[in-house]
Amino acid sequence: MDENATLKIFPTPKKIEMSGGFFLCKEKGKNPITFCEDTSLPEQGFRLEISPKKITASYKNLCAKAWIENLLEQIFCQCPGGKIPCVRIEDSPDVPVRGFMLDVSRGRVPKMAELFSLVDWLEKLRYNQLQLYVEHTFAFENHKEVWHDASPLTAQEIRELDLYCKNKYIELVPNLNSFGHVERWLKHEKYKHLAECPDGFFHAIFKIQRAAGTFVAETESANFMGELYREYLPNFSAQLFNVGGDEPWELGQGRSRELCEKRGKRTVYLEHMARLKNHVEACGKKMMFWADVLLEENGGVPADFLENTVPVIWGYDAGHPFPAQCSRVASTVGENFYVAPGTSAWMSFGTRQTNAFANIREACAAAKKNDARGVLLTTWGDFGYHNPFCANFLPMIFCAENAWNAEHIRGIDFACALTLLGFSDSKKIAGTLEAFGKLDDFFEKKILNRSLVRELFFVKKNAFPQLMQGVSAGEIASAKKETERLVFELSEISKNAVRESSQESKCIIELSVVLEMTLAALRRAEAFLNNDAGTLLAVEKEIAGTLAEKFATTWRARNRDGGLVESLKYFQISEDF
Repeated sequence: MDENATLKIFPTPKKIEMSGGFFLCKEKGKNPITFCEDTSLPEQGFRLEISPKKITASYKNLCAKAWIENLLEQIFCQCPGGKIPCVRIEDSPDVPVRGFMLDVSRGRVPKMAELFSLVDWLEKLRYNQLQLYVEHTFAFENHKEVWHDASPLTAQEIRELDLYCKNKYIELVPNLNSFGHVERWLKHEKYKHLAECPDGFFHAIFKIQRAAGTFVAETESANFMGELYREYLPNFSAQLFNVGGDEPWELGQGRSRELCEKRGKRTVYLEHMARLKNHVEACGKKMMFWADVLLEENGGVPADFLENTVPVIWGYDAGHPFPAQCSRVASTVGENFYVAPGTSAWMSFGTRQTNAFANIREACAAAKKNDARGVLLTTWGDFGYHNPFCANFLPMIFCAENAWNAEHIRGIDFACALTLLGFSDSKKIAGTLEAFGKLDDFFEKKILNRSLVRELFFVKKNAFPQLMQGVSAGEIASAKKETERLVFELSEISKNAVRESSQESKCIIELSVVLEMTLAALRRAEAFLNNDAGTLLAVEKEIAGTLAEKFATTWRARNRDGGLVESLKYFQISEDF
């Protein structure tokens, strides 16, 4: 490294001073590094000083020491000749807890090797919490009918992952939805007596009839969850437990209608959440929950209920009122709350990054301003879990930078971060992911919480004309041209790809398939506009045939088989499912 070179470090340090001169590096692992604990540093803070004669590192706690070691590895890798520039770095995070939540319930349950790799990545990006969102994908001993086709996580697997996380200074927080989003339980006769609306309900937002998906707000369902807690929670060493509780759509429409009309929906909701809280505390845990119902009504929030809880303020669209909501909650609980943005990858092929980046930036800014304890980046798998895992990469990197050092969020070096994660051709892959993430920006028409490109691929034939309203031929052509460019770029990258089983190779394969799916969606739209029935039929056969097969292959590369059959039904676009 020459005199004018600069170090590339991720996340961007708060203070970095190049002091001149060089330290001559010996063999890896044989350099004179002095580590010492310094309690005067900020929480999770550290200081690294490289002088011509020695390397000195100070840290507040052991996780900070691990980050110093990771930082030194970043620096050494940039100086292959062993000539290390002298530098002083002081750093600490803006937000104490930086978490990532992965949905493992909408059909896709990762293989254990993939979960271990995810933890490795989180460590390198300086996340310190992981949550696996579970509805039914845990092998509960007495409830096999619920999970037998889901390839669930077992107690032994959870314990292995928990230990692996602890060794990486990452907290594995249990997450089991306990009120709403329990369709996969209530579809079985054995559990329908626990439903608010056993025969289903009319969804006021989606304007369709939906199957039962919310437990009744009564002691019986709370006790049922308490039974599950007693089996599930002992596998985790974390003290926090996320019980979910979001979007109980049916509440007040069925068995609790009279009570909600008399006392108010939020009151009934909070009383039931208090029942769950009692079971959580009986298991020695502290309750975390999604705060959407809590924040539905204006005004203050109930201090008595919030005592010894951690509300999570979530919102997944740019412009979500994080500042106002954080202010309301902080006035009651102080810093003891989280803010949860999203990757915007769900119901997409990875093409809503503009929204994701704005959403993440706003959430992290509100968290820092209101002294929130944590930021929890979420990713979901609604309606078939067709989004590739690589669609989460850049949002994960973006959130890691924002939650660590929001003052330096301009011009994030995604290639630097991907190199840190082991990608050899990181600059080209970062460019491809970034361009692919902006494909939906070619269209003026936007669909809330989902990608237009994805909808063009999966929409049923009878709904296609309505979806195409407001979509022009010029927009389709431009998006198609960009996609073709990305296909060519990726083919060049794949020529130099590392071994087939690597994360980089899996990313390239995922991208190749999802780009094919994107082209099919755009060709389908083009054929519709041109009234080309022959091409339209050919594309729809390709979607149901070869593209479904390729999707299944990429699914199996990272995930267990559970849920795949259900996901593949969406590819049968000429039929109802």
